[in-house]
Amino acid sequence: MVNILYFVKKSLKMEFIDFLGEMLGITKDFAVTKIEKNEVEKTINIYIEYIQKTYSKGGKEYSIYDRTPVRRWQHLNWFEYKCYLIGSLPRYVDKDGKPKVIDINFAPPQKGYTHLFAREIIYALKKVRVQSTVADLFNTTDYIVRSIMESAVEYGLEERGLVTDFKNVSLDEKAYTKGHHYATILMDSDKNIVLDMVEGRKEKDVKQLFITVSGNKKQPQITRVNMDMWRPFMNTIKEIAPTAIIVHDKFHLFKKLSEAIDKTRRKEVKDNPQLKNQKYTVLKNAENRTEAQQEAFNQLVKDNLKTSHAWLIRENFKGIFSDKINATLNYKAWRENALSYSITAVNKVIKTFDRHLEGILNAIITGTSSANHENKNGLIQSVIAKARGFRNFERFRINALFYFGKLNLIPQNI
Repeated sequence: MVNILYFVKKSLKMEFIDFLGEMLGITKDFAVTKIEKNEVEKTINIYIEYIQKTYSKGGKEYSIYDRTPVRRWQHLNWFEYKCYLIGSLPRYVDKDGKPKVIDINFAPPQKGYTHLFAREIIYALKKVRVQSTVADLFNTTDYIVRSIMESAVEYGLEERGLVTDFKNVSLDEKAYTKGHHYATILMDSDKNIVLDMVEGRKEKDVKQLFITVSGNKKQPQITRVNMDMWRPFMNTIKEIAPTAIIVHDKFHLFKKLSEAIDKTRRKEVKDNPQLKNQKYTVLKNAENRTEAQQEAFNQLVKDNLKTSHAWLIRENFKGIFSDKINATLNYKAWRENALSYSITAVNKVIKTFDRHLEGILNAIITGTSSANHENKNGLIQSVIAKARGFRNFERFRINALFYFGKLNLIPQNI
């Protein structure tokens, strides 16, 4: 190993050391004592030392009690070399007689990396969104990248504090790993941000989610909530925000009818081989079909199959959202027409719609939807896919808030 300081002219050494300290972000309480380059490991180790005889905090001077064992902090790479700061931190005895490690400005407490290193990791994560790729780019570990992400979100949430000014929100559920492991996501529809999420989707989970975000059990300020027809969501809102309008999002309603189309196709395909391999032909909107798919669908219509009728019922349902004034009349007319086809899967959906009619009519009358939430859900799903699922809920939550919470992730003084 080579000490690079040996090659700096004596007349320039102090100037170089001061410049280096400034670039590293360390205060004048520390001095660079040695710089070692290791060609085998491709590392540069910068040794630092606390040079003051006392430590100032809160207007008081403390004598140095002893020093911690030598430790190191990963810093930004020097060219192709992995760079570390290495040193021992002083301890002082506080007013209660307890020894404490001094506060340092160049690294977070009890972490093995510098603030500047963490800042660049955060910038990279914003661009790449794959932790392992960022770890490779910075010659570090997945663990350190994850630690930086967690600390950034923790800081962002602490700075944001409790939120009580949300009025229009969306509630949705998301599976974050294989199996039935769900999280409930709360979004501010006006600001298009993820406020927070909670593990589970029971009433007690949703109530805790609102308490975590706002600190309050009741939410009288909420005016509208977009959600699917999940009963625990509805019950919770009726209890904590009784004056809020519940809106059953049209995308969830369309999805129910799409599921009915596919169930009908799977039932009919046994006696109608022309339906084989036509799942997406019958689920797509007409404008999205290829020429071949449209020809195949036209044949289904000619054959008078119930699958084509189920598709028409869904399209007619979409049409009632364009008329706010006659919402109730149009729904009743659509319902009567849909029932006339006697399609079992569709009839089951209609029964569900009848039980949630108020929320459906609110969706038509208000003209609102959780489109932003669905878009965010898609983006969140892409993060899940890149991570190949999350082993636990907390990692999923950290990732969602990091990317979609619009939090201030980097302290001002870094």
